[in-house]
Amino acid sequence: MKKMVMVMALALTFAVTAFGSTTYNNFTGYNPFWHPFGNPDTSTYGETFTAPSNGDHVLNNFSLYLAGPSNPGSIILGGYIATWNGTNAGTLLYSSAAVTDPNTGNIQLTFNTGNLSLTPGGDYVAFLSVSQFYGQSSGEAFASVGDASVPGGNFVYFNNGGNFGELFTNQWDATGLKPDFSFTANFSGGAPIPEPSSLLLLGTGILGAAGALRRKLSA
Repeated sequence: MKKMVMVMALALTFAVTAFGSTTYNNFTGYNPFWHPFGNPDTSTYGETFTAPSNGDHVLNNFSLYLAGPSNPGSIILGGYIATWNGTNAGTLLYSSAAVTDPNTGNIQLTFNTGNLSLTPGGDYVAFLSVSQFYGQSSGEAFASVGDASVPGGNFVYFNNGGNFGELFTNQWDATGLKPDFSFTANFSGGAPIPEPSSLLLLGTGILGAAGALRRKLSA
């Protein structure tokens, strides 16, 4: 009986701990450096990264950080994830709706990807671009720089104007630059992380099964 309860307890423990999480975070504070992001100058700023190989290959969300205006005025932009082939973006995997940055100070721009599945160990680029909204912004901003802790992380940019398609066909103006663009990303495993209520039901079911077995053995 004790062995059975122990096995069930281990099963519950595994259910709780089997789902891991990985975070990339090179943000060290708002440090204005790369500029000017926006039209009419540089339309696209990004940070490359390598997806985790530890099983946490699902990208839940990511953030990029801007550190105030180099030229005043709002910026209309989008956030994106694409594969990265070393010189330019490959396949577009995630595209946000239009976001308006008032460009009055520091800002963390966070995008929920809907749990985007990536290839473990694959190379990707997270980027901001005004290209799809070119001509709608009146300001330009500094990118905030972070440390070099992001696996596969490098700053990249492209003066692609209003031609969004060039991001996927032409070599970007600069790749592999340091310092990095401030970037955070949260990853999880391939299976959804259970809600606390689901774990409670699982635990209740295991304990119920143990009770039923004990009654049967004592009958």
